[in-house]
This record gives sequence, C-alpha cells and structure tokens, in this order.
Amino acid sequence: MLRKPLLSLLLSASVLSAACSREEQKPAVLIIDREEADFGELEVGRSSPEQLFTVRNASPSAVESVSVKVEGSGFTITANTCERFLDAGRECEVRVQFSPRLAGPSEARLEVEGAPDVDSAVLKGMGVGYVEVRSLPGGGARVGADGEGWSCDEPCRMPVRKAQVTLRAAPAGIPTWGGACAVVAGGGCSLVMDGTKVVSLEALESLLRWEARRGSHPRSVAVSAGGDIVVLEVGQLQRLSSTGQLRWSVPLSGGVEMALDGASNAYVVDYFGRVTRYDTHGQVLWTSSESVENPNWPELAVSASGNVYVLLSLGNHELARQLELIAISPQAAKRWSLRFNEGQFNYASGLAVNDQGEVYLSGSVFNRNETSGESVFVKSYLRKYSAEGATLWETQDGWDLFAVNAEGATSTLLPNTSQSAGGFTQRWIGANGVTQWTATIPNGPGVVTLQTFAPSGTLLVGGHEPLAVGTEFGRGWFAAMNLTTRALGPVTYVEGSTGTGGPVRISDLSLTPAGHVVVTGGFGAVTDQGEGYIRVYDGRVLTGEP
Repeated sequence: MLRKPLLSLLLSASVLSAACSREEQKPAVLIIDREEADFGELEVGRSSPEQLFTVRNASPSAVESVSVKVEGSGFTITANTCERFLDAGRECEVRVQFSPRLAGPSEARLEVEGAPDVDSAVLKGMGVGYVEVRSLPGGGARVGADGEGWSCDEPCRMPVRKAQVTLRAAPAGIPTWGGACAVVAGGGCSLVMDGTKVVSLEALESLLRWEARRGSHPRSVAVSAGGDIVVLEVGQLQRLSSTGQLRWSVPLSGGVEMALDGASNAYVVDYFGRVTRYDTHGQVLWTSSESVENPNWPELAVSASGNVYVLLSLGNHELARQLELIAISPQAAKRWSLRFNEGQFNYASGLAVNDQGEVYLSGSVFNRNETSGESVFVKSYLRKYSAEGATLWETQDGWDLFAVNAEGATSTLLPNTSQSAGGFTQRWIGANGVTQWTATIPNGPGVVTLQTFAPSGTLLVGGHEPLAVGTEFGRGWFAAMNLTTRALGPVTYVEGSTGTGGPVRISDLSLTPAGHVVVTGGFGAVTDQGEGYIRVYDGRVLTGEP
C-alpha cells in the first residue's frame, strides 16, 4: 500500500536534485579588469611601457584552458600567465605594449577566450612620425604639411600624426624636392610616415614668369602663331614678345575688342562698329566703312582666313533696339548682313567663329509692358550660321558664356549665382547643334565670368572670388577644364597689386604655343578703374604636374 507514495516521493526528490545541479553548473565567465586602455602618443618605431591587464574567472566553476590575443595592429602581448587552467575566482595577468609602425591613431582589442562568456578591452594609441626639413632655398620659401597646422621657413623637425602626409611649398610655385619625397600632382611631396623622414626644398620656381603693369585694364589679348602677345588697351594696340619685350605700339581711339586671324594680323573694332586691320608690324591695312550713329559696345569675331564678323546694336534702350550682324571679307568688302528685330529690344550676349568661318551668335529678346513699363522676357537663343549667313541650327537657351573650338563644338557655361562658393553647369553642344553632355560643378573657386578655347583645344575658364558682402571682388582665378572628366583642373589665383587678396578682375585669357597662360585684367572690380596688368604664368599651373 505504501509503494506508490514512496515511489512518487523518490521521483520528486530526483527532479529537485537535477534542478539544483543545473543551477550550480552556470556558464563560466572571464572578465578583464578594465574596458579600455590609452597608451598615449609615441614616436613611430619606439615601444611604450607595458600596461598590465588582469583576467578573473568570475564564476563558481573552473575554466580548463584560458587564452588571450590582440585583434588589430600596433599592440603586442609581452607577458602572459593566462595560458592554463584557471580555477573559480582566480586571476591571471597579461602585459601589453604599444609599438606603432605608422603615424596616426591605432586601435585594437585585447580578447580573452576559453569560456562561454568572455570579455575584451579596447587598446588605443597615437603614433607620431617626424619630418625633418634639412634645407630651404630662402627668399621667403616655406614648407608646411596638409592638415597638420605647421610650417617652417628654416630647417626644422616637426611632428605628423597621419600615416601619409603631403608637404607643400609656399608661396605657390614649382618646387624641386629632395630626400624621401614622392612628388605628386600639384608639386607636393608625399611621405609615408613609417619613421622619421628627411626632406629638403631645393628650389622654388615662381609660377609667374613675368608681369607688366598697365595704367588701365587691358580689354583683349591674343597670341600669334609665333608666340607674340597682342594686347588691346585703352588708347593703344601693342605687340609684345613671349618674354614681354615691346615689339611695337600704335595709338588708337575707341578700341573695344581685338582678335587675330591665322596669319596673326590684328583686327580692332571701335565703339561705332568700324573695324581696322593691322598687319604683323602694326601698319593699318584697311578700315571698314560700316558704322552706327550711337556709340555702343559691338562684338567682334575673326576666322583663321581673315573673314570678319561684327555685331552692332542699333537704336537705344528707351524706344527700341535691334541687332545687325555684318560679314566683312579679308579685303574689307561687305559680304552680307543680317538684321535681328524679333521684339522691341534685342540684345547680344556673344559672338564667335570656328575655323570654317561659321558664326555663332547668342542673344535675347524683350518687350516692354505698356502699362507698367517693365521689361517682359520673350526668348533667348544660341544660333549657328554658315559662312554665307544661312541659319544652320538654333537652341532656345541663351548663354552669355559660350566658346567654340576649331571643330565647331560649343561649350556653354551657366554660372550658379545662388551660391557664394561658385559652381556652374556646363553644356557641350556638337557642331550639329545636338547636346552631347551636361555636367554640373556644384562648388567652384568663385564666380565664373569667361571661357575661351586655345588653338590647341585647351578650354580656359576664369573668374573671381566673391567676398562676404556678395558683390565685391576677391582674388581672380583661372583653370583649364578637363573635358574628359568634366571637372576643373588645378586652380591658380591671381593676387592683388600688393601680393595678397583682391579685388582682381580678369578680362581675358590666352595660351602661348609653349603652353604658358597669358592673363590680363586689373586690380579693381570695374573695367578701366584702377591699375591693370599683363601676366604670363608657367603652363604647369594648368596640370599641377612638376
């Protein structure tokens, strides 16, 4: 009679015993005595003092085999007693050393293994490399490190806290480096900071090959096939050698724009639209008879063969305004003309010609509201005409900034006027009038105000920095447009007359046969106000290659 109750009691005791056994057999826990250790700064190639870590078995059961390791670089276990059986509640010790192989921050983890529940600690340290600049050429030359906040104008030993650093020479120029340098684009000296690096700045050649100061802002510049530089200034036309020596100068009045043909003859248009042709010695060959009654600012374009195109503004801003495009032969005969009267007010934005004598014209049309008197936009356009004046194609976009290459492709630029940092949208139109691609540069060196193709096909772009107040000029700038990557190349800044800051205006850009950049403009935000300049920069500024 008692067997069943007794059996039930024995079974219950067995279950309780098993439950208690399971509670006693908790997973083993290994704990490191701290979560993080910072070894501080240490010179690359040296070893820090050891730091001690204690590992404790924080469970009631023993761990049969404990091990520790470092995951990451720069840290080494130098002593270790955690390689054996570790009884419940007992401890073992690990010593770790920091030995950076590269400058810059290092981070790793000390990890313990051997139990179901384990711990780790973060190891941190900063490797510091040193740059020893042994020599500089003097004359105000300095060496500084990108992002490191230091520069020196005499031999120095300076810290670097990055695995790789680029040294730059100042002022801007073409440096010659010696020592451990790997020369990179822009003339920088690149160093991998795996120890102390010894370098020298052996020479610093100026980017500016020569400069000529002028009493006013030059208006146009062009370079002959032989490398001479022809400059239109207020009151004179000058021809200079490639090194800036004056070849000849002729006085003139009212010249507003100048261009060269393929034989390096110069053509100057005055305020009234009359065009004068000068030979390579500055002698007048002819002056056209076409002109307007009211002086204005006509546009001029000349083909390689000497065909001349001049765009005149007729009328006035109050009543009505038309445009007239006149084609003139190399012998000064009028070939044809086109009158533009597509609204009450017709305005020109630009004129260009390709090597085939085909003409590109940009303009816009407005009417006036009879009630309010305000201008009402009608349309804008970019058109291409044959050498005989026939319309070849037209787009309904107006582009103040456009340039045409020798093959007839058009680069148009639309500045981003809403951003103080500059930027623009470029549109590439093929010779057939079809848009081939559009690219946007969201941020640029500043406001873009001009672009021009060199005979070599290089597209030069220029402008100025805006200052905080918005309308003021800062430094001028120029660069070459990379038409493959559709991005600006290295930017060169044109400093003010005192060598720093602005305002600086760039009026024109050109390229010599040797690849040097001719820049004209003035030290002031307004045309003809303030001193002007002609500058020639080494062509390496466009590529950044040493």
